[in-house]
Amino acid sequence: MIEDRSKVLKEQGRSDTAIARDPKMKHFKAKIRQINGALARIAFLEEQTRKLGEIKEQRKAEAEAARAAVIAGEVISKKGKAAEAKAEAPAKKGAKAPAKAPTKAPAKGGKQEPKKKGK
Repeated sequence: MIEDRSKVLKEQGRSDTAIARDPKMKHFKAKIRQINGALARIAFLEEQTRKLGEIKEQRKAEAEAARAAVIAGEVISKKGKAAEAKAEAPAKKGAKAPAKAPTKAPAKGGKQEPKKKGK
């Protein structure tokens, strides 16, 4: 359509700049850009759907492997070897838990320390 319109305008003796400014040519080019954008969006969505499908299949296979391992009597930890090593070393009796840092600073002017009594 663009080629036909361009050919007709050249036969009428219009220059390339005049042809580029022709309203119908602009309309055709805008439609082509719109269609190309829609096709790009469709391609993107298809690619995203394919990737999500692969991830879903992978998760399903992992879950099936975990179920088979549980049936076989094995225990699989999601956290990996670090969690297994930590679980093997039992905690010492009487050991203090690490102190937690305060989450908030005390209110200004509040009772932070007992008042000193004067003599």
